[in-house]
Amino acid sequence: NIIEFKRYPTEFISQVFLVVVIFYGLFLGGKYITGGEVFGDRLSGVVIGYVMWVLVLDAIGSMGYTISEESKNGNLEQVFLSPLGATTVLFVRNLANLVYLMFFILIVVVFIMVLTGHYLSLSIMNLIPLLMAVGIAIGIGYIVASMTIIFKRTDQFLNMIQFALLFVIMTPFTDFGGNWSLVAIIVPFAPMVGLLKEMIINDSSLLETSLLFWWSCINLIIWLGVGVFTFRLANKRARKMGTLGHY
Repeated sequence: NIIEFKRYPTEFISQVFLVVVIFYGLFLGGKYITGGEVFGDRLSGVVIGYVMWVLVLDAIGSMGYTISEESKNGNLEQVFLSPLGATTVLFVRNLANLVYLMFFILIVVVFIMVLTGHYLSLSIMNLIPLLMAVGIAIGIGYIVASMTIIFKRTDQFLNMIQFALLFVIMTPFTDFGGNWSLVAIIVPFAPMVGLLKEMIINDSSLLETSLLFWWSCINLIIWLGVGVFTFRLANKRARKMGTLGHY
């Protein structure tokens, strides 16, 4: 990742530019629709949701694209025959990619705050819900990778996931009352988004938001577990059909 970053800096710059411009376009559109300034907690919530969407989308997509690229290059069987196993190899690759993602997100947040003039109160503790969200993204990435090793081409499926994740992350499930509280535990990323909003917007600590923190832990365990389990089943299925190295 470091070598590619040094060798192709224009890719990083272009990616940052695109992500920031898309958000700024949404920001200007919101100002035009409301006929005034878009400030306050709602803008903070939109910024937090958008940044988390970009973060998890990259983490999920990298898993599927990795399988697809390895299949194109003819190296997929080597990955699955590794002594560590494909599950561990893909997991470690995502951890390596995490350093790049965090640096990327930090740059994006700084540019968004400068352009909108709306500054968030950030701290090192905010990394906790972000890292938990990445853990769920890895779990969903395993599900995408499972489809890739079975069906081979899942580009359009990844495109659909983008909009589904945007809906899930931008919908404030944790703000709804009643039975929606139970739904928020199961919906991927919902408790992490709520926890991050409480920590940044209301300047709450983890102790003050302990319920959301434990919901986030349960959410992480569910989706990471489902992802790993699905990937192992798909791995066995592809081996049984003898189509692991097909493209």
